[in-house]
Amino acid sequence: MILGIETATTICSVGLATPERVLAEFFFDIKNIHDQVLTEAIAQLLRLAKVRMSEVQAIAVSAGPGSFTGLRIGMSVAKGLAFTHNKPMIGVSTLLLQACAAASHAKAFAAANAMQSCSIVPVLASRRNEIYTAEFACAAPLPILKSNARVFRVCDFATSLSRSSVICGNGIVSLREAGVLTALHEHMIIPPESARLSGGLVARVGQIQFAHGATTTAEALEPHYVQNFETGAVAPR
Repeated sequence: MILGIETATTICSVGLATPERVLAEFFFDIKNIHDQVLTEAIAQLLRLAKVRMSEVQAIAVSAGPGSFTGLRIGMSVAKGLAFTHNKPMIGVSTLLLQACAAASHAKAFAAANAMQSCSIVPVLASRRNEIYTAEFACAAPLPILKSNARVFRVCDFATSLSRSSVICGNGIVSLREAGVLTALHEHMIIPPESARLSGGLVARVGQIQFAHGATTTAEALEPHYVQNFETGAVAPR
């Protein structure tokens, strides 16, 4: 049993997953309520699912990139639970999560275009006129990272694409507003509501990573911001 926490964007969501399925999930897509609902949502999720923290093997949390405040809230609550209940943690890349959310669309896109496989390019909102992005190869059980997380100006994003890809994530809103989507006619654009992040997805991906021994401690886990929020410089990994 893995508890998953997603707060990297406007979405605040928690979920429980077993090796077979997502067992339960709470989901909010409302700005600036993470600190108001997260702790209570976890308590309610466990209570209604009739799961005790002693039955949870690890706590998975969306680790960024994403909203500075959202990541801080999710990471703080997740670490508090891990310390209190002596649980290992799993930090899951938010870009990987977004790629996972669009994986079924990528398979369909590749099949429709007689391609053996295609890339998944998640885009997440950053500061104004910027997005976080990376490139993943569609694979099982999880997409495979092909390029490290980067920050692009929205107007420069199209030049970073080298082949037909599936593009997904809340950064699509910024691309649309800037008129960038009109230049991406060879690519498949997945609306944000069709490939959403969620606590259940975090828990499910965490379950896969847990099975491969990809755990860490609350002391060692830190958010992956990609850039320094004070200077805008790319943060070291």
